[in-house]
Amino acid sequence: MTPDQYHIEMEDISKYPLQRSADYSFWEEISFEELQKTILAKLTDEKLKTFLGVVRNGSAFKLGDYFYRINAG
Repeated sequence: MTPDQYHIEMEDISKYPLQRSADYSFWEEISFEELQKTILAKLTDEKLKTFLGVVRNGSAFKLGDYFYRINAG
């Protein structure tokens, strides 16, 4: 878990295999490190908490041009 500016812990998805898709038909692998550097680092704490919570609970979340999810298969 990662604490936010108020020391509230956010969901940790760094250990899960992640995927992204532009249209839900083709999913490609993406590393947490790449996602962190390119997308997550630019999010507000609120948006980041929402993203991490939704993805950690098994749903896909759209950020920019892609949907992101944990590879469950």
